[in-house]
Amino acid sequence: MKAFIKKKINFIRGLQLLLSLKYCKLKHIRESEIVFFFPYYHTGGGERVHLDIVRALQSKKCCVIFTHASATENFLKSFKEVAFVVELNSIRNKKHEVISKKLDALIINEFNQSTTIKKVFGCNTNYFYKLLPHFNAGIEKIDLIHALEENDERFNVLAMSASLIDNRVVINKKAKEDVKNIYHNFTVSSKYINNINIISNGINLPREKKIFKRKNNDPIIIGFIGRWSKEKRPKLFLDMAKSIQKSHSKLKIVMAGTGMKANLDEINKAKVCFLGEITCEKEMINLYKSLSLIVICSKYEGFPMVLMESMPYGVVPICTNVGGISEHITSGYNGLLINEEDEDDILSNLIKNIKILIEDREQLYELSKNASLYATEHFSIDKFNKLYFNLLA
Repeated sequence: MKAFIKKKINFIRGLQLLLSLKYCKLKHIRESEIVFFFPYYHTGGGERVHLDIVRALQSKKCCVIFTHASATENFLKSFKEVAFVVELNSIRNKKHEVISKKLDALIINEFNQSTTIKKVFGCNTNYFYKLLPHFNAGIEKIDLIHALEENDERFNVLAMSASLIDNRVVINKKAKEDVKNIYHNFTVSSKYINNINIISNGINLPREKKIFKRKNNDPIIIGFIGRWSKEKRPKLFLDMAKSIQKSHSKLKIVMAGTGMKANLDEINKAKVCFLGEITCEKEMINLYKSLSLIVICSKYEGFPMVLMESMPYGVVPICTNVGGISEHITSGYNGLLINEEDEDDILSNLIKNIKILIEDREQLYELSKNASLYATEHFSIDKFNKLYFNLLA
């Protein structure tokens, strides 16, 4: 009986939200030139890239549809400044079959009845791929792949949608090779490889005339910036911190990011300073300026935005050699790469390399200078903006 009542309540509430969407917001989809499907607007490197893409098209009439519940509202205001925003999670999470079908039909109808929508762009949300086959042929379909992990659940989705996508964007050569391998493994026609295009991420470089200001006698501060998630391996970072502080007790090690509050006991036991989730740009820049080393010990990555953002200030990256990291980081020149795959070996190598840089300030200084030089020459957002505008305008 309780299950029946709950289902009935979900239906009524879902229907109310659906009617509100239909009569108050759907016209903004229909009247747009470009419609984006993204999952979230909370803090994250992927979400930052999505915002940058929409900003590059702010001279066009854009609508962004968010399909999932976001943990914070960090980027919501910024998205609303450059596009009309539609949130679907409050309807989709009712998980009522009738409501879900009506929602899908409403959105598909708005797309196909529109005389202005020219392009639809999706990333990281299966809801986009669910609707994709139903959009009119005259609407150009584009998606973005940041990175793929081993045995990624999206393999089948990407293979099945290859014939529907007009342009598939990836952020580096590694991601393009991964998609090509999916096509091969799923016997997708090789002609669709021609639809894969690389557009590297970019950042707004610091306006300071002289970004690199490090000195050999600066205190060494090591940082981990990101979300607490399995693929980022934050516990490996904490193991490094505990080990290295046995011989370098005055070393300062910090963490900042999302999902960490539930793990404060572990962070504190490792004598690591937790800085919280930093959303203020000025505070983040001050953190980058203070760091000597940034550690990426992930199982997989595209190319982390924190590397792009920190390297201009001379922060030296020490990274597992995954994703497209080696396309920008040359070990011994502008950072250090860890090629081992076993976690014990990664930990051992991580500790060894950090100790070398602690004791060899001249090498640390050279890596820092080269990191800053490389970033200022290669990470400008100008090319990113131009390529996305040409693709979507």
